[in-house]
Amino acid sequence: MAENPNPPAWDRIVDVVVVGSGGAALVAATLAHDGGAETLVVEKAAMLGGTTAVSGGGIWLPGNHHMEKAGLTDSREDTLAYIERVTAGNGQIDRAQVEAFVDAAPKMLAYLEEHTPVRTHITPLPDYYSPWGVPGQRAMPGRAVEADPYAVGSELPEWADKIVSRGTLMSLGAATTLTEDFSPQTPELVAELARREAEDIRPKGAALIARLFKGLLERGVETLLETPARELVTRDGDVVGVVVEHEGRELRIGARKGVVLACGGFEWNPELVAAHIGYDVKPLSPLRNNTGDGLLMAQEAGALLGNLDSYWGTPSMIDPEITEEDGTPIPQFEWGRGAPASLIVNRHAQRFANEALPYNDFPKAYGEYDTGTLDFPNAAPAFQVFDATVRESQRILSMHPGQPDPSWVRKADTIRELAELVGLDPDALEATVARFNENAERGEDPEFNRHQTGLMAPGRVKPLTQAPFYAVEILPGTLGTNGGPRIDPNAQVRRQGGGVIGGLYAAGNTAANAFGWAYPSGGATIANGTVFGYLAGRHAAAQSPREI
Repeated sequence: MAENPNPPAWDRIVDVVVVGSGGAALVAATLAHDGGAETLVVEKAAMLGGTTAVSGGGIWLPGNHHMEKAGLTDSREDTLAYIERVTAGNGQIDRAQVEAFVDAAPKMLAYLEEHTPVRTHITPLPDYYSPWGVPGQRAMPGRAVEADPYAVGSELPEWADKIVSRGTLMSLGAATTLTEDFSPQTPELVAELARREAEDIRPKGAALIARLFKGLLERGVETLLETPARELVTRDGDVVGVVVEHEGRELRIGARKGVVLACGGFEWNPELVAAHIGYDVKPLSPLRNNTGDGLLMAQEAGALLGNLDSYWGTPSMIDPEITEEDGTPIPQFEWGRGAPASLIVNRHAQRFANEALPYNDFPKAYGEYDTGTLDFPNAAPAFQVFDATVRESQRILSMHPGQPDPSWVRKADTIRELAELVGLDPDALEATVARFNENAERGEDPEFNRHQTGLMAPGRVKPLTQAPFYAVEILPGTLGTNGGPRIDPNAQVRRQGGGVIGGLYAAGNTAANAFGWAYPSGGATIANGTVFGYLAGRHAAAQSPREI
């Protein structure tokens, strides 16, 4: 952290500097500009959009105007009750911050749709914990919206190659909206998808980023790519600027009103992951730039930190046929988890969780400590075991129904042989499968209640009886970490010892998640970021400019 020299020496001075270019950053820049602040966006990567651009693009916004138009009732009280229940037991939850989110969420969406190219529609996603009967939950469709597909090729021709589109993750359609992912593949939809491919019309997170960025271009807001922020500049404990690296030289950029850190989490920093999460999680964010820059800068500036042991979780799998150019395997979203004739076991050949849990929750079981055995019994890898009925009915990684098994697939004619093949205790795996099958015959799962609860709907159970049997490693993965500087209801970074750090804001995965360890529904990640980006940009713009 650099103390401001006297007299100051700046290469450039603006009102607000936004670090990052994901959803949180671009919304912050939009509101800062519209509040009268001269705004500059700096992005570490050579591409725009961060993890938002490669995401499913849903935004969980309780009480939004699309719900109202569709006759879907919602209330502040129900939303707060729902969040309070799914975050139960987390002592880091700040009620004022949660209330700020709930109150600002519908206002943010209305503002963006009125003042920018952002246009959205309701998705079919329910609140993830609706099967648990959680108070205040909304079933399908719930509170999430997503951006309408956007003609990037014609609307942003000079930037089209600089906006991150879908990566190598295969679980969501590259040309479909989330709504269409849940829809039948009609001839009309197939034709529409072909048109989008031909005309470079992008859905999901890429559409949201493109629409937000188009709005910034129309406003004349400058964005510098390949410009990593290196350190904050402070004066008397407040942040007055940022040091960046651009085109091979160091630039000192002064900020009369504030700096917004919205530059992702630390999932690609193994040292920070080991220190705070405590076990390896496979990053599924395809950009390796999320190495904790914002966290480290805020920490050096004296920020109060929180939620550092948490992350947006997802089970992941490795397919040897999907690799980087150098042959390094690329972690993938899980496939087939919770399929009826399937189960997941740890290295002791024991089931350890409801396989149909929301994807954010399941990986957390890998880190559980058994005080009786003084062990982490669920330490990766675990194994997803399934029978031929699953193999023949759905795609799992590069295994397609009706096609030959890839050479890397581990399969056997009996459960015992499969156990020996993957290095599990044959007796233990046979006993586990037999117990599961006995209960599944009755449509029940008394061990983990899978038949009554699961992601968006109760899970299903069916005996594993049809040979051959298969096993695929399943590992803890992350869509991004969600711990960092704690923020107040205006997204100002809170200071260790009390108060806030003047001139410093944080949003998105750079900041401590307002929901703690919880993931209320699809789109909660982007909602958390964009809403506090909205609050940060609005508040920063309203500040009196400082003499720096």
